[in-house]
Amino acid sequence: MDGFSWRWAARRAAWALVWLLALLALAWLGLRAAGWLPGPQADAPPPAPTMSAPATAPLPGGQTDGQAAPPLPDVTLPRPPAPTDRTTAAPAPRPVPPAASAPAVDPAVTGPLEASGSVLPLLNRLRAGAGVGAVQAEPDWQAGCAAHARYLVRADRAEHREEPASPFRSAAGEACAPGHYFVSSQPGSDLRRALSYWVGGAFHLPQLLDPRLTRVAFGEAHDAGGAFRSAAVLDVRRGLVVADGQASAAYPVRYPGPESGLDVAAFPASASAAEWPDPLVHCGLGQAGAPIALLMGPGVTVRGASLKVNGQPVPACLLSAASFRGASAGDTQVGRGVLGAQGAGVLLPHAPLRAGDRVQVSFGTTAGRVGWSFGVR
Repeated sequence: MDGFSWRWAARRAAWALVWLLALLALAWLGLRAAGWLPGPQADAPPPAPTMSAPATAPLPGGQTDGQAAPPLPDVTLPRPPAPTDRTTAAPAPRPVPPAASAPAVDPAVTGPLEASGSVLPLLNRLRAGAGVGAVQAEPDWQAGCAAHARYLVRADRAEHREEPASPFRSAAGEACAPGHYFVSSQPGSDLRRALSYWVGGAFHLPQLLDPRLTRVAFGEAHDAGGAFRSAAVLDVRRGLVVADGQASAAYPVRYPGPESGLDVAAFPASASAAEWPDPLVHCGLGQAGAPIALLMGPGVTVRGASLKVNGQPVPACLLSAASFRGASAGDTQVGRGVLGAQGAGVLLPHAPLRAGDRVQVSFGTTAGRVGWSFGVR
């Protein structure tokens, strides 16, 4: 037959068969997915694991669960001891002082007159050794300084003020707060210990030697329950008298003086370790000898100094209003202010002076050179 090819026909039939089988396979998969045809059986779930509860702990005495416990044996308790005559009572709460009046007398506060009598002669001995007149204790201020000392130990604070919200604040204590204070964790520290610290302090000593100071007041307090167990206060502010010509005539002030020298049995031979501002930061030292001071009066600046011991130059650190640098800008400002108020220069020997030493000191100031010598005993 013209135009007919068996090869072409076979090829078309093969393609038709392939398409038919493909359609049948798709139909079978659709029926299987719809759930109309049975699938292979799912595997049986594994048997649950066997779990056993822990056995209960056996009861004491070989008992088994369900048996009654044996009765407890009779126990005779010992009779408590009879109270003795010594009865320890709970401490009474501290009385809260009134906010705007001087506190009542407290047995933990040293009496004002007693406190001043114990250190006033020593303070005046210090001043006399520097050629400065004696000061007197002001009775009207004593109770306020005792109140501020009590505030320091009761409130566990170390500051030249009193917190207005504190129950231990008083108006009289606030009036004494700007003066010197000393706090210690030792219960036995007193005004004599405080005075020794102030004399060894490069920034406290000039105020003790101020020739304008005429009256002072002291206070001391102790408290066994706080971090600060002792406090001492010295008012060196309200007793300053500045009269034209009177104060300037008393300068210069030299300590230790050329005639009295340094008595290491009465006054410290080393600089105070906890002075504020800290002069040892400026000097780059860990410790130093006791301060040697020159007070020239307001308006004069100390520029330099030198020190000889037994004829030999020794290293020393000069503190002055022109040169002092503290641990912070605030410390620097305070330190320079204290020194500048009296034109002071304070010299700290690198090593403490010893009994038997002969010392020569010289300060250069804007008013000229001042030098003197003194002995150590």
